Amino acid sequence: MQQIHEIPDKLVVYWDDKAHAIIDVWHNYYVRIDEFQHAVMEKGLNHASTHGGIAWIVDSSEAEGKFGQNILNYIGEDVFPGFVNIGIKYFITIKPKHSPVAAFNVTSYSMKVHVSGLQLIELDSRDAAIDWLLNHQ
Repeated sequence: MQQIHEIPDKLVVYWDDKAHAIIDVWHNYYVRIDEFQHAVMEKGLNHASTHGGIAWIVDSSEAEGKFGQNILNYIGEDVFPGFVNIGIKYFITIKPKHSPVAAFNVTSYSMKVHVSGLQLIELDSRDAAIDWLLNHQ
């Protein structure tokens, strides 16, 4: 895995070349919209587009907090359609293990996936997500 971006103490963005996937590892969902846009739409989306990405994995297993409503709206209106436009087929989530607030956050934005045409996959770990992708390419 190659790290392509970081918001310190909040998010690390990786690229997995074998799985052709962006992997967002969230630690804290309390981010500003400009931080979110830069991490997802500039760094992640551009990298996935250039390298033939087919999946976006969101590992929230250790995450806390929640997105503001402006980010939730942005995800449904801009992020998921942007994923589809570059060929992302799968949106894979790994829910938080310890934070009910963060788990609700994941559910809130995941509900917007189907409208965009992405396939939502919910798994228990990053390794399970990568294995799933390697077996479905």
